[in-house]
Amino acid sequence: MSTENQIAANRANAQNSTGPTTAEGKARVAKNGLSHGLNSNPETLFAAKPEEAEAFRALSQKLRKDCVPESDLEESAFQRYAWSSFQIIRARRWEELAEDRWLANPDDAKSFSHLERTLKMAAALERRADKSMHELRQLQKDRIAAYEVYAEHCVMGKEVHIPKSLPTAELRRTDLARTSPNYLAQFLLYQTKEVKDTAKQMLKDAKSKANAPAPSTEENPFASLSIEELLRIARQTGLDK
Repeated sequence: MSTENQIAANRANAQNSTGPTTAEGKARVAKNGLSHGLNSNPETLFAAKPEEAEAFRALSQKLRKDCVPESDLEESAFQRYAWSSFQIIRARRWEELAEDRWLANPDDAKSFSHLERTLKMAAALERRADKSMHELRQLQKDRIAAYEVYAEHCVMGKEVHIPKSLPTAELRRTDLARTSPNYLAQFLLYQTKEVKDTAKQMLKDAKSKANAPAPSTEENPFASLSIEELLRIARQTGLDK
């Protein structure tokens, strides 16, 4: 168990080991242990390698022209795709360097291990980029499919919010007979408070009518007659024709 003197000494020593406090010192520390930065986030990488920030910005602008994300969900998927694509380019450069080092000394196990790790990281980045692009494409397909549903709402004179996360394209593809734009528009319309309140009132009225007492024979003289008698009266009065 630590004594009071040891605790006091530890506290005093801690004051001398808090790390850098200036912006310049923190920037230097950010570079510690950063070799390739293929597993780092933009903030960490750009703090250690400011020159990479401009390269990423230029690539991101080019990709944005092709992808044209609109909603926040699309923007999030695009950012992941742009960052992964940028890291793939950097990984390919590190692959070339690692391969050159290994070819210069094929018996060096460390050089071979470095090359192997670099290849694995590049492959992982490619999978991330593919996954992000797939997500972005799906979101954009849903957005385009939702335009038709929105047009149906406009025809109805209704303003209904269509969630950006609704898999509209998948719903249309699954069963076009039941998921036409008009069908989906009506389905979404049924989710609005206005329609739900109307449906509740209709159900309430139906229950009240069902629970209402049956009309008396004085109000309805035919209430006590059998089916045969009612048919006979219908034939006599010509109602069956």
